[in-house]
Amino acid sequence: MTSDRPAILAYADRDSVKPGESIGFAVSCLRPDSFQCDFVRLLGCDAGPEMPPFRPSVIAAPEARCYPGREQAIRSGSYIEVNGSQRLADLGSVTVCANIMPTLIAGQPQCLLSTLTPSGHGGIALRLEADGCLAAVVGDPVGPRIYRLLSPLSPWLWSFVAMSYDAQRRQLLVVAHRLASGTHDHVGTDSVTVNQVEAPGRGDGRLLIAAERDDNSGIPYHHFNGKIERPRILAAALSLEQLSDLALRKPSEPLSWPCLADWDLLSEPASEIVLDHSGFGHDGVCINWPIRAVQGSSWESPTMDWRRAPEQYGAAHFHHDDIENPGWQEDLRLTVPTDWPSGCYAARLRGADAEFFVPFFVRKAADAVSDVAFLAPTATYAAYANWTVQQQTLEYSFGCLVSSYTPLDLLVFEHPGLGKSLYDSHDDGSERSIGSLRRPVLNLQPGGWLWNFQIDLCLLGWLAHAAPDHQTLTDEDLDREGLAALDGCRVLVTGSHPEYWSLSMLRALDGFLARGGRLMYLGGNGFYWAIDFHPQRKGLIELRRRCPGRGRFGAGEAYSSFNGRPCGSWSKLGRPEQSLSGVGYLTDAFDRSSYYRRSAAGDEPRARFIFEGVKDEIIGDFGIHGGAAGIEIDVVDEELGTPRHALVVASSEQHGSSYERLLGGNYFTRLWNDAPREPVRADMTFFETPAGGAVFSVGSVAWGSCLPHAGYVNNVARISENVLRRFRDPTPFQMPVGSRYLLK
Repeated sequence: MTSDRPAILAYADRDSVKPGESIGFAVSCLRPDSFQCDFVRLLGCDAGPEMPPFRPSVIAAPEARCYPGREQAIRSGSYIEVNGSQRLADLGSVTVCANIMPTLIAGQPQCLLSTLTPSGHGGIALRLEADGCLAAVVGDPVGPRIYRLLSPLSPWLWSFVAMSYDAQRRQLLVVAHRLASGTHDHVGTDSVTVNQVEAPGRGDGRLLIAAERDDNSGIPYHHFNGKIERPRILAAALSLEQLSDLALRKPSEPLSWPCLADWDLLSEPASEIVLDHSGFGHDGVCINWPIRAVQGSSWESPTMDWRRAPEQYGAAHFHHDDIENPGWQEDLRLTVPTDWPSGCYAARLRGADAEFFVPFFVRKAADAVSDVAFLAPTATYAAYANWTVQQQTLEYSFGCLVSSYTPLDLLVFEHPGLGKSLYDSHDDGSERSIGSLRRPVLNLQPGGWLWNFQIDLCLLGWLAHAAPDHQTLTDEDLDREGLAALDGCRVLVTGSHPEYWSLSMLRALDGFLARGGRLMYLGGNGFYWAIDFHPQRKGLIELRRRCPGRGRFGAGEAYSSFNGRPCGSWSKLGRPEQSLSGVGYLTDAFDRSSYYRRSAAGDEPRARFIFEGVKDEIIGDFGIHGGAAGIEIDVVDEELGTPRHALVVASSEQHGSSYERLLGGNYFTRLWNDAPREPVRADMTFFETPAGGAVFSVGSVAWGSCLPHAGYVNNVARISENVLRRFRDPTPFQMPVGSRYLLK
């Protein structure tokens, strides 16, 4: 932690829990020597005077009490750890080699492979020095001895690197052989030979790849930023000629020299285990989840599917700012009482002037019955966890000021080791593709900027009024359980920004609608990106955007390492969001939101229930964002799958110019060609499904932020309640015949 302010940070070991199950919390305190824990139900957020007062309901639990506080170190940075091998303690004549691509020269050493003891009195290491030059480190009773090359390696280019020690001749060889990359760089070899080098002292059998152990604490540090492919330890001292020959071989080719360790970084990329093919059992464990199934040194773009050409995707990309979880010890564990109603709860931790909430979702009890379910978009929360782009870029390139931020939002800069979002690049410029909720998430607080989680709390506050018996479940629940997670549910209510969906989730939603379920899509920019949940680890998602040119993320790295499924937007994968919800993403901006104006289609008998008791033509011209239509907005598009019988019952208007500036290129193409363009708007849409169900979509992230206005007595809340009431009615909806409204 780097801030001088008192702070409490914490995370839970899961996001969803059933009554009777337990959930654990790990806590770190800076300044407070103790903290008070209580448990609250969140039915709204702390969003200022225009909103109902933020008074979270305290729920009794025996685990609510005072606990001793302690600071727990944040351990970020990905690496591979091999423990307890006596064969690696005393190596004798040895060669350590790998193909590497450094992606950041960070101004400090970066280790590639190390058996060094923390004191540096034993073992060896191969690393890059602060200036990017390759070096061999030999542990000695006096201390580590460093032998280095004089020329730095080139970032973002592949090199074969090696150190070879001949114990009989007491000769050390350090070699860097630049590999052909197709970018007109020159292949060549840089080497140094050192004689009369004393043998390294005996190590302790522990080995790290992409890090080494700190001199004092033994905690891994000097994390490597870049790709490593096929790291090996050979039980022989190879000559310069032999190393040059090895450098030119494909990494997957078998070797004629005996191996002590031979790690295949592609094998089973969804597993935390990295297999050793030497036969000596030196399997490693991935810490903080480096990106696997990425392009290796021999990639030739025959396919973007790593399963079809595994020999070309044998690298892993490590970063010093990777984090799955900080590795903290658990401080308390709650067993959820069986009488807690389903909903969003939080462990509220307070001490000195610090306060921190750790949200979690309680599902319905086994004997509870509810036909309304709220789907908490936890995949979205994981993707945006600790998002810093919003603070770093307060202005778009066109000068549009986005918003103001509270101290809660700025905590992410005070604690950078907690990792950032999938919208923030790594420090080397590459895209992040692994998102985790198993760490403190600073924008999952009931205060701060009103967006995503905070607007979802507004939706939950409204549901507590409109459907007190509703149940909650998370994206991960739906992913793991499929359609069974929606048993007994007639109405599924989304969060404000359900942007990230796995294939399993979409199949479950398809099945839900196919059996007559009703969907209330009360958000915007939904059903957009294809993600995958890790098959075993909770709260871990993978997103590969498949967008060449974003940072330095490889254009060929387009298939999930978790399961090999193609990645990208669902629209590009043949499932545009309009075909599901009737509307799809158009644009976004973070200045003032606007309002909806009712259309003639809203007076159709099929849709009359939506506006029952609402005489206003203007809908949602209020709220903390200034209106119900904004932040991110969706429109109908028949070519992309909006049903021909869908009714656009209202559309927004009068959006600021910043929305037009963000139309993903379409706006500018049409502008330069003087072609007519659609107005920037959000479409409120309704349509029936063949099985007697229906879909209602508002197409706006900001919609939920207006629900609590005036104590939930407003036309946004009334429309939502009208739809919910009719959707709960088991009377089947009828598909229209010959409606005169085709869209709008």
